[in-house]
Amino acid sequence: MLFGLDGVELSIIIVFSCLIVSILSGFPVVFALGGSALISLTIILLLNANGALVSESGNPIIRDSLQSVLRNVGLIPNRLFGNILGGPSVDVLLAVPLFVFMGITLERSRIAEDLLTTMARAFGSMPGGLAISVVVVGALLAASTGIVGATVVTMGLLSLPTMLKNGYSTELATGSICASGTLGQIIPPSIVLVLLGQQVGEIYSEAHPGEVVSVGTLFKAAMIPGLLLVLLYIAYILFVALRDPAKAPAVDVQKLQDTPESVSKPVSLILGLPVAILIVWVMLSVSGLSGGQQSAPGSTAAFFAPPLSSKITMLVMVATIVLSLAWTIFPAQPKIPVVSGVIGCFGLLAIDWAVVNPQTTPGQAFFYYAIPAVLTVTGVAAAIIQLRKHEISRVVFPPIILIVAVLGSILGGLTNPTAAAGLGAGGAILLAATRLSADKYITWPIITTAIALVILLLISSAFDLRMQISNISGENQVAIIVATFCYYIFLSGFAYACFILIRERVMQDVVLQTTKITSMVFVILIGSQMLNLTLKTFGGDAYIQDFLRQFDSEHTVLILVLVVIFIMGFVLDFLEIIYIVIPIVGPVIFGGDLDPKWVTILIAVNLQTSFLTPPFGFALFYLRGVAPPEVKTTQMYRGILPFVLIQILALVILWYVEPLSTLLPDLLPEGR
Repeated sequence: MLFGLDGVELSIIIVFSCLIVSILSGFPVVFALGGSALISLTIILLLNANGALVSESGNPIIRDSLQSVLRNVGLIPNRLFGNILGGPSVDVLLAVPLFVFMGITLERSRIAEDLLTTMARAFGSMPGGLAISVVVVGALLAASTGIVGATVVTMGLLSLPTMLKNGYSTELATGSICASGTLGQIIPPSIVLVLLGQQVGEIYSEAHPGEVVSVGTLFKAAMIPGLLLVLLYIAYILFVALRDPAKAPAVDVQKLQDTPESVSKPVSLILGLPVAILIVWVMLSVSGLSGGQQSAPGSTAAFFAPPLSSKITMLVMVATIVLSLAWTIFPAQPKIPVVSGVIGCFGLLAIDWAVVNPQTTPGQAFFYYAIPAVLTVTGVAAAIIQLRKHEISRVVFPPIILIVAVLGSILGGLTNPTAAAGLGAGGAILLAATRLSADKYITWPIITTAIALVILLLISSAFDLRMQISNISGENQVAIIVATFCYYIFLSGFAYACFILIRERVMQDVVLQTTKITSMVFVILIGSQMLNLTLKTFGGDAYIQDFLRQFDSEHTVLILVLVVIFIMGFVLDFLEIIYIVIPIVGPVIFGGDLDPKWVTILIAVNLQTSFLTPPFGFALFYLRGVAPPEVKTTQMYRGILPFVLIQILALVILWYVEPLSTLLPDLLPEGR
């Protein structure tokens, strides 16, 4: 023994020392993982061969060095193609390149730039308004892109000079940009949640056979914590602005806006109605009046099904929010389309309550819903046309539509996250093509494509479109014909949108950047598997797990793991932490009685701080690369400190109020 440590303890120190030195050396992280695994294994094998590494019993920690090396070499392809790139995991990991593609497409099409400019006009006249607009845009981009680097760079280029020019504190400006840029790591669709879901799902299923923690469940669990962080950021900015107005002064909106537009209704009413609608929707779910109706025709379980379908209530919620915005923003416009849309919404709910049940066939349900659905669609279409006349709604509405399409399909149980990622990638192409077309191309094919896509999604969720069914009913035949027709319309319009992006030289850059980021993720995954195999060679993973199991309380173990992750976030990226730490500590923290959704969200919020904590916070690096020379790095560090403390406060709140992470997964149905 050396320094009172046995061979296993010394080997663990060697592995993590090599890892940290490799990363600090400036060598690319994607190769530092695999390289540190090979270097540390070589050092351990040499020391073990010379008798320097022995266990507590006095035996060498590795009995046959050659056999250990050959076993590791054989296990690497087995792990990659058997457990990660094959089987259930590959379906989850397919969402990564799709979400990355979606985010980069929106960023390259300058939609983020439009959002920042418009939000600055909306909030700039209030104290701290520019910083609040950055947080709001960060939340919107998080829910529609989830790419931290692109978000921080875009907001740094566009909003930082404006904030500094208008007298904002450098610390507050840089801190708000970095913090809001990292919201994409917790607000769905999040790459962190996708990768965590893949790891946690496998670990939890092994510890609890028959039970599953899906990525869709984690998306639902992260919604409220993500909004909590947004509210905490805004509360801090308002506190600074009211306490010291010189650090976050109000801005003359006329200087930011060439054609100011007025809103006749107060902002409280404009925002209050959508919030009230969301509260009613949540209350319907909590009370059991709305839920999944999955009973098969003829099943006695249909008697216990909730009276309202969760799919119908979600569609009605989205429609009524659009109608309420059109009414409050444009009170002077004709009310007949809005009223007809509201009547259609109530008609859908009434028919769903009184007529439709789980035993109703899709064809019958389609017939019952036809008239109120036409009224609803007509009213919503008229409302959208009105909203497009207002600058704020014209800029904000398209990303929100994409957010609702992606997250709504997951939260409403219509599809799984991987399919939703494909929907988001396709929707991002349509939005980007619309934004870039301007006066150079016609846009009606893109609008027709979007309508065909919506119809196709509704038909696929209501009817069984499998062609291999032997006995296809008449209503299913009609549904297949309509779906096929919509598919070809979508395919033609989608090709046209891709043509626009290629002509504008956007698609090439998007594909290249998506390939780079996706390749980095998967190479890090390979390197982490090599590092984990090195730990397994001498029993390092079992040693750490046995150490954690010595504690009597599961909560104590979880606190210890969260502290370790927080400290590692100062020097490691979230990808390395997910693929190195979680496989080691996962069997302990997910093998007990703690709610896996709650534990995973705590880890995800904790991982978000790895982008903020100096010296290796990636958000700081991104902003440093685009910040003006007069902005000092020390000012950025001071500016980010309050937001790191807010992250810790959010962790404390989520720790003591567990339902914040478990409420939505318990209320909303599982996706298919």
